[in-house]
Amino acid sequence: MQNTEKGVDIKGILQPKRVITHFQPIVSIKKNSVIGFEALSRGLVEGGDALIPPRRLFEAAEKQGLAMELDSVCRAKAFESYGAMGNDPDRFILTVNLDPSTLREESSGSKHLLALAESVNMQPEKVLIEIIESRIGDITELEKLVSLYRGYGFLIAFDDMGTGLSNLDRVAVIKPDIVKIDTSLVQDSEKMYHSREIVKSLVSLAHRIGSLVIAEGVETGEQAVNALELGVDMLQGHHFAGPAPAGEDLTKGIAERMESVAANFKQRTVQRINDKKFRHRSYNRIINNLISELSRIPEEEYDTALRSLIKPHSELECVYILDEDGIQLSDTIFSVNGGGSKGFFFQPGSKGTDQSSKDYFFLLSAGLPKYTTAPYISLASRNVCITVSVAYRDADFRKRILCMDIIQDNGISG
Repeated sequence: MQNTEKGVDIKGILQPKRVITHFQPIVSIKKNSVIGFEALSRGLVEGGDALIPPRRLFEAAEKQGLAMELDSVCRAKAFESYGAMGNDPDRFILTVNLDPSTLREESSGSKHLLALAESVNMQPEKVLIEIIESRIGDITELEKLVSLYRGYGFLIAFDDMGTGLSNLDRVAVIKPDIVKIDTSLVQDSEKMYHSREIVKSLVSLAHRIGSLVIAEGVETGEQAVNALELGVDMLQGHHFAGPAPAGEDLTKGIAERMESVAANFKQRTVQRINDKKFRHRSYNRIINNLISELSRIPEEEYDTALRSLIKPHSELECVYILDEDGIQLSDTIFSVNGGGSKGFFFQPGSKGTDQSSKDYFFLLSAGLPKYTTAPYISLASRNVCITVSVAYRDADFRKRILCMDIIQDNGISG
């Protein structure tokens, strides 16, 4: 079928036969199953089989002041088409989008959605309502809407989280059943550290308040595995299946793709654990070599010794030594791959700098012999790194702490 971009006559489309619903599966790798289907509407061009894509369709409806009417028709068609598929109503979740312009209609007690669910023998508990919360300006209105639907038993999802005008405070207030992470963020997180961290933060926030997370727009197996590594619960996207009409086999080939993703995720997880073990064995060898030398030299020779000792270890970004109070006894000595100021906020510490508020000192001072941080943005270099810190005794049996900053690739945990 062919898309059209011209002459979108919404009034002519506002007949149930001129709206077609496609369904896209949502999968769970952990459960090895299709969880449900999202209903996605297309407009049918009069006199042919060309389809008007959703974004173009709803943009035209909004311009013509018919967004509420179109939304109502699309929802009715979604339930009608889903019911005609003959699925066991208790087996899958049906997800439908709710345009915020319908707020007043639904809040007035029309029970339109409830009636649609009942018309195809669906319990509200099997219907997930997707709301783009950023399009509702008033949190009071949003709370009223969510309370109404939850009272009927419907599930609630926040769509397109992590982009645009999303208000994260609303996630904590509303506590949706599902948080859907936007396509662009899911795809960017495959390679970009900052996007990965945003996704991880959204997942963490959602899980803390009891919400599950769906990653939208998963186009490749690599993106699927990446999303699982970041803690996402369910996946949706063309890698598993694109939107398709109700008459087609919506789950064809999905089992094989889920099996492949699960196998790759397991392999990557095992490999990551083994890599981490290997790296830390390497870190321990470097630490032991450095401490063996440093424990024999006086404090005034620290800088000279560190410059010599770091040269063979290009994997290190920098090294420095603290006393038992967290005061830096050496300059921050960089390897050949780093060094220098990166702006006002990113300056390497020098002799006399107080590092006692840093995690790696705080925990060592509590009695740990060694501590490795999670990846973070270094204030010394602006690079993503981890810090490995180890307590040792110098020649006069004074407590010293050796700190090594190690650059990380794409923010993957060291």
